[in-house]
Amino acid sequence: QHVSLDIQDHMGRYEVDEHDEKELVKVPTREGGCRFEGHFWVRNQKGNFHFTPRGVKNMNETITHAIHELKFGEVLDEEFYEDIPTDSYTSLESAERDNRAGMTHDYLVKLVRTEIWDDEEADHHYPYQYTYSHRRFVGHHNGKPLPPRIFFRLDFSPLTMKFSRIHEPLWSFLSFHVALLGGTFAVTKMAYDSFHVARHVAQGGKFL
Repeated sequence: QHVSLDIQDHMGRYEVDEHDEKELVKVPTREGGCRFEGHFWVRNQKGNFHFTPRGVKNMNETITHAIHELKFGEVLDEEFYEDIPTDSYTSLESAERDNRAGMTHDYLVKLVRTEIWDDEEADHHYPYQYTYSHRRFVGHHNGKPLPPRIFFRLDFSPLTMKFSRIHEPLWSFLSFHVALLGGTFAVTKMAYDSFHVARHVAQGGKFL
């Protein structure tokens, strides 16, 4: 059977399996299913994309699936994720769902636009962080069951989160630690002198 990727927005625009085959490919698996790899475009507004099995006659089919990776917005190099929290950019990574026959999966995805300023590159990057909730149900239309599908319903937050990656120069790093070391010695000497003065006064000594 054929599985299509369909995209729909809240304005009613609907695209049925119209993605660029060079950007998104379907790879058959040994288990008889298929794996989607690549990227595709959705509008920056409320809507959904979903996977639909075509030509299904038995409405009791299952739509077991695994999400290996799902990211939104600009794809960043791995080095970026060393300095910022990563879980919120790949919340659905490694998710796997198995269910009863005929059940549709519904992922409710809340996206937050993120702006990352890279001081070294003097450039901005715009990935999206997201959270999600999941539910499953049996769909019906006019009293008849619908084939199982996988929905990702997108809702964009009006907020924008901003991060800055500041690359500290070597001379700044060295001067900071030298100053820190010097300050440590100064405080130690002050404490040492204060202790001896206090002991001298306690023993009845006088200072001129």
